[in-house]
Amino acid sequence: MSTQKEICSAFGISLREAQPITEGLINQTFKITDASGKHYLLQQINTAVFKHPQQVQENFVALHRVLQLRYTMPALIPTAENQLYLSHEGQSWRCFTFMENSFTPSGTVSEDLAYTTARCFGDYTKWLSEANPTLHTILPRFHDLGFRAQQLVQAREQANASRLKMAAPWLSRLDAFNHLLKHYDYWTSHQDYYPPRILHHDAKPSNILFHSQTQKILCPIDLDTTQSGLFFSDLGDMIRSMVPSLDENNTQFADIEARASFLQALTEGYMDATHQLWTRQEREALPLSGQVLLYMQAIRFLADYLNNDTYYQTRYEQHNLDRAINQITVLEQLERIT
Repeated sequence: MSTQKEICSAFGISLREAQPITEGLINQTFKITDASGKHYLLQQINTAVFKHPQQVQENFVALHRVLQLRYTMPALIPTAENQLYLSHEGQSWRCFTFMENSFTPSGTVSEDLAYTTARCFGDYTKWLSEANPTLHTILPRFHDLGFRAQQLVQAREQANASRLKMAAPWLSRLDAFNHLLKHYDYWTSHQDYYPPRILHHDAKPSNILFHSQTQKILCPIDLDTTQSGLFFSDLGDMIRSMVPSLDENNTQFADIEARASFLQALTEGYMDATHQLWTRQEREALPLSGQVLLYMQAIRFLADYLNNDTYYQTRYEQHNLDRAINQITVLEQLERIT
């Protein structure tokens, strides 16, 4: 508590209570109550992921300037010395106003929520692309399919014989989708047709804040991953996570279903928001979005498995391989219904 008091004091807040908030996998977050009963959100920035906190915060300021015209958003609380974040004992901290009477969805996603989520992140990209704020690239090569494919090549070359043998059938099935890499190479070499867009890069229901009484959207949250990317990233990631009937850690592969109704809901929501944004070439390529993200994630899981699990946390020896099998299973199904 004494450390939290010091941190809060640096933001001009007299701490009465700090309550951990468990949602979110990257940053450590607390609901802070000050001496007068007012609430704030205090968050430690995970600098293992976000290596340049000053740039992260500068991006938030630029995004807030645009988005506050459209959404009800938390405001950034600067330090008492008017800095965007606090560096304290090797850790980076930031503070926001707390959004009262708000919630983020959890649990099973309905088709209606899938549509709402896609519409929200479509609006997000449309408005930011129109305003075109200057942003730092926070996660270089994050959705760079060419880079991920090269990582897999290197992992295959360095893998031990046992893991390579276990992965071989799935590497072969993944090879059937190499045409997606050719599409990606074409997109990146024709920026007149496929220009950079400002995308959230972590589009999911739990990154939207809703009002508790009205159930209406207040704002997208967790904006740290927002940066320029290609048209497929957000829609593709929503398809990857919401179209399958079971999540990426499920090993009941025969029970996994790529649900056409969810694919339709996501596509309609996204296009209802963005249909005037895209070039003709982007509109024609958008149906490949989900396949590209599933292919990319399968590559990443397989590469990590062949690298002896150096990136993703695993619970058992074949966990990354099972994740890859899961993603390939969905990818093969999605190709049939797209």
